Amino acid sequence: MIIAGDLTYFKGISTAIKILKEIKEKLSVEYVFFVPGNCDDPKMLSLKEVSHGIINIHKNPVKLEDYTFYGIGGGGISPFNTLIEFSENDFSEYINYIENASVSITNLVMTTHQPIHGFFDDVDGLNIGSHVFREFLEKKKPLLWITGHVHENSGWSVSGRTVIVHPGPLMHGYYALIKLSSGRVLDVSIYKLNY
Repeated sequence: MIIAGDLTYFKGISTAIKILKEIKEKLSVEYVFFVPGNCDDPKMLSLKEVSHGIINIHKNPVKLEDYTFYGIGGGGISPFNTLIEFSENDFSEYINYIENASVSITNLVMTTHQPIHGFFDDVDGLNIGSHVFREFLEKKKPLLWITGHVHENSGWSVSGRTVIVHPGPLMHGYYALIKLSSGRVLDVSIYKLNY
């Protein structure tokens, strides 16, 4: 299970941890990887492992089988002054970290709360996604990139070899199932729960 941020809506870290543990338990998954969103408690940025198998991948690459999972939480700078916001310079520093880390990025699965510029980032006719992420996408071509943040969009797209998935907000029932095998994305399906 990969969560692209906004576990809570301006609630404290204890609420977020409770949600993460419930997700792992109720879905019976071995791992839950997550990044904090712009509406999560900033204390979440410094967490590495909440409990066994619940891992914050914000600035924390995790190797699992043939894949490297890496994430960057928070949103871009906005007029709303939300809890976790980063500048493009910050995003550049965080994305450079994975380039310089001693892990393979051949089968890189990126997860960012902030979308990539031009992909699922349209809000009232403006593209709010990160230009730094777009540059990294075009240069490094990760296998898979999962984004969040923008509630107005849901879907998936392909750019070169990279499959970009923006499930949409779970609070509105959206989620994605992605099948990976042998260093390839075999299938992506977007679903909406009926409440």
